[in-house]
Amino acid sequence: MKHLARAGVLLSAVLLFVFVGLRVMPIPPFLTGFGFHQKNVEENEALWASLPFQYVSSSICSDCHQNEYSLREKAKHRSVSCETCHGPAREHLATGAAETLDTSRELCGLCHARLISRPSGFPQVDMGKMGGDAECITCHDPHEPRVGMPPEVPHHLEERSDCQTCHSPSEPLEIPPPQTPHTLEGRTDCLSCHGPSEIRGATLPHIPSSVAGITDCLACHSVGGGIKPLPQDHLGRKSTTCLNCHRSE
Repeated sequence: MKHLARAGVLLSAVLLFVFVGLRVMPIPPFLTGFGFHQKNVEENEALWASLPFQYVSSSICSDCHQNEYSLREKAKHRSVSCETCHGPAREHLATGAAETLDTSRELCGLCHARLISRPSGFPQVDMGKMGGDAECITCHDPHEPRVGMPPEVPHHLEERSDCQTCHSPSEPLEIPPPQTPHTLEGRTDCLSCHGPSEIRGATLPHIPSSVAGITDCLACHSVGGGIKPLPQDHLGRKSTTCLNCHRSE
C-alpha cells in the first residue's frame, strides 16, 4: 500500500502545481508580447484590429459576381469558400487586381482524392486514373460540378452491368422501371421468376408439404405433360431453381 500512497502524494503535488502554482507565478516579460494574458487584452485587441484584412466572407463576392455566386449557392460546393480557389480577396477588392486562381488537380484532390478514411458516399476518385493530366475544370464547373455532366444514377449498380436492360438507347423509358418489391440478395437470375414473355404475379403456387424433400420437381411437372404441366415460360428451367419462387406450405 505504501507505493500507492507515494503515487497519490506525487499526483497531488503535480495537480497543485498545475492549478495553483502556475497561476501565482510571475509572467515572463517575453510572453506578454503575444497577448495571451489578461494583462494586455486591450493592447492585443488593438494590435489585431490594426492589421489589414486578408480574407472576406464569400457573400461579398456576390456584389459583383452574382451569376457565379447564385450557381454556387445551389450546388454542393456552397460550403466551400470562394477564396479556397481564388485566394485572399483583399488585394482584389482594394485595387481590382486579378486574383491568383488555383485550378490545379492537386487542389481538387485535397477533398476528392480517394481515401479509405473518407465516407463511402463522399464524391472521390482515383486521381491517378481520372482525367489523365487534364485539369478537373476541363469537365467540371467548380461553382456547380454537376453542370453539363450526365445525371447521377438513382440506384446502386451492384450486379447491374447491362444498363440497356432497362434503359434502351433506341427506346428510352419515359417512366422509370417500378421498384422491386423484394430484396435482390442471392437473386441474380431475374428470369427465374420473371419470364421473358410475362411477369409472374405475387400469388405463385405453393409446394405441398406432403412432397417436401423431393428435389426433382420435373419428375412430375414438365412442359406439356405430367401431373401439372408447366407453363410455356418455364421452358428450360431446372429443378434447382424452383425454390427461388415457390415456397412450401
